[in-house]
Formats: sequence, C-alpha cells, structure tokens
Amino acid sequence: MSYLGKVELKASDIRTSGVITISGGATNTVALGGTAPSIQAVILTINGVTQATDTYTIAGSTLTLASGNFADGDTVEAVTINDIGTTIVPADGTVTRPKLSVTGTPDATKFLRDDMSWQAIPASGTIGDITTANNFFQNWNTIDVNTTSTFATSINAAIIGPITVTGSYVWTISGILNIL
Repeated sequence: MSYLGKVELKASDIRTSGVITISGGATNTVALGGTAPSIQAVILTINGVTQATDTYTIAGSTLTLASGNFADGDTVEAVTINDIGTTIVPADGTVTRPKLSVTGTPDATKFLRDDMSWQAIPASGTIGDITTANNFFQNWNTIDVNTTSTFATSINAAIIGPITVTGSYVWTISGILNIL
C-alpha cells in the first residue's frame, strides 16, 4: 500500500568513496567520494572498523592518514556528509566551463573576461596598454626550436631587438615581419 502524506525532506548529501582495496603497496592517502566541509563530516572505515577523526586529515577531496599507512590488501571506505546549504569549495582545477555562469557564447574569436562574459578579440588596435609609464612590450630573443611565424599581409608585424636562431634550428617567416 502506498503512503499518502508529507514527504521527508532531505537535509544532507551523503557520498561514499566506495570500498577501495589498497593494492600495489602501502599508501597514506585515498580519494573521498566528495569534498567534505570538515573532518567531522567524514566517516572512515578500515577493514570494517570505524576510525577516530584524530587518525586522519582531509584536504579538498583527499583523505590522509595522520600516522602510518593503509597496508596492501586493506579495504577502505570514506563516507562524506554535507548538510544541504553548506558551502563547498571545489578542489583546484576541478571546475569546467559548463559549470560556470558565463554570459554569451565562446568561440575562437573571443576571450573570457574577469566579469565572466565573453568579449571579442579586436581585429586591430591594442589589447594591452603600452602607453602608460613603466608598461613595456616584450618578445623572445632566441629561437631554439624549429619555428614558423605567419603574418597576414593586411597587418603590420614587428619584433624588437636582436634575435638569435641557435644550433641547426630553422625560423620560417611567412608574410612580412619587421625586426627593429
């Protein structure tokens, strides 16, 4: 018989690393099933025995044993519990563009600004300001790999200063380039 009435509200997001069997030697770290906001939000079991929170530390989504190692053959499971509404800081390098709230559509002619909007790259003119005191233009001065530089005939291109091509490397220039 089905139940009629109020549905229980979910107050937590519970994730597990799954049961991990340590193989290939001892290690003192395992990946959590999610990012925990604090050490108290993690339940760690080693070979089915729950561990005290002072036996491990967490950083982002990695759990590290405070002293000692997980031995080869140990089974480890880490459960993370996050209360709904808890702010979770994602680990560095884990946020992808589809997860960002970005205005506009990206393509090869645009760059992403600090205000999270796409801006067209100017076809001509300046992107940076080199008219302010102590702002400088810089370019390389040594070619130490085979390099091809292509310049459209509709623009002016220039490099400042001497450039050395080392060893037997070749610098191929397609178009017109002025070296000042």
